[in-house]
Amino acid sequence: MLALLERARKRQRTGQGGFTLVELLVVIAILGILAAIVLFNISGVNASAACNAMKTDGATIQSAADLYYNNTGKYPVVGGDTATPAGASTVSTANLLTANLLHQAPSATEAFTYKAAPNGTVQGNMVPVNAACIYNP
Repeated sequence: MLALLERARKRQRTGQGGFTLVELLVVIAILGILAAIVLFNISGVNASAACNAMKTDGATIQSAADLYYNNTGKYPVVGGDTATPAGASTVSTANLLTANLLHQAPSATEAFTYKAAPNGTVQGNMVPVNAACIYNP
């Protein structure tokens, strides 16, 4: 009787299933490939989000600058307000903040200037300059 039980236990142990090392390596390789694909697709999202944020900030600054001009008759430029901005006059966000037309200054990675013609058109770009991401070219 004990011999029969012992043989049954041996058969039960040898029949135990499990994953082989090769099967585990294949699964790990597939998971690694999927992770690489996901990371590759996510990497461009930050740059796109920063560009969209800069364009939104540009539209906000354009509206604030227009309101500032309507209130004062001059455009807010660094170095002193002017009725006609020069070709590359930098927008004075400090003046817009002081006049309560902006809630916060744009990011340091964004630069906004006025175009010479038409007067008061704000143009923006990323710092360092990114040719693919320009507001109001």
